[in-house]
Amino acid sequence: MHADELTGSKGLLQPTNRRASCGQLNAMLGFMHYADARFGWWDDRETALGKARAYADRALELDPGNADAYTTSSLVFMLRERYDEAVVDARRVVQLAPGSADAATFACFVLASSGYPEEALAQIERAMNLSPNYPANYLGHLGNAYRLTGKIEEAITAFKAFDARSAGSGLTDLIISYHENGQPHEAKQTAERLLAARRDFTIASWLKTQFRRDAARLEADIAALRTAGLPMG
Repeated sequence: MHADELTGSKGLLQPTNRRASCGQLNAMLGFMHYADARFGWWDDRETALGKARAYADRALELDPGNADAYTTSSLVFMLRERYDEAVVDARRVVQLAPGSADAATFACFVLASSGYPEEALAQIERAMNLSPNYPANYLGHLGNAYRLTGKIEEAITAFKAFDARSAGSGLTDLIISYHENGQPHEAKQTAERLLAARRDFTIASWLKTQFRRDAARLEADIAALRTAGLPMG
């Protein structure tokens, strides 16, 4: 397929006789721009979100049943703090792709951030059942869902397993979990490990990647990290 068959004057992939394939390509590009918006790779956040939204919408025009496009849509809504709409699209993803572990994992992320931790926990557990050889980041989502449902011991176990499989991953969450579990010594030790691995870490930089409907809980998380000795920035 030639590039001029796919792109129009606005840069979005255009329909050909293979609408579903073009829809999938638009969904993938939308997800890439969502990731840019979250992690700040290229564009400023609002520009990246605008691109992600445009590609997701185009994907759904081409293929209204495209689960990946709804995943991107839900994530864009979440980053824009439109949590009710994010949840609607996340639940739609699960209905459209019941056999997809990745769809369930992204739904878990959106649901947990939007105030539905029990539903999030069910989705990440389903993802792990669908993909027994799951990637390490699934453990991070599992730990987050456990923590938000008040299962702190289970959260600590999950975050430690995440760190064991991907060294240094999930340490901020582990610090918060130790704090919530009344283990200040372990929280401070983990904070020291984090700073040794990432000397430029600040709570302010971490906050840019965090999205939470529950503002009070996010403030408590910040307080936990500061208590452990991490710099605000």
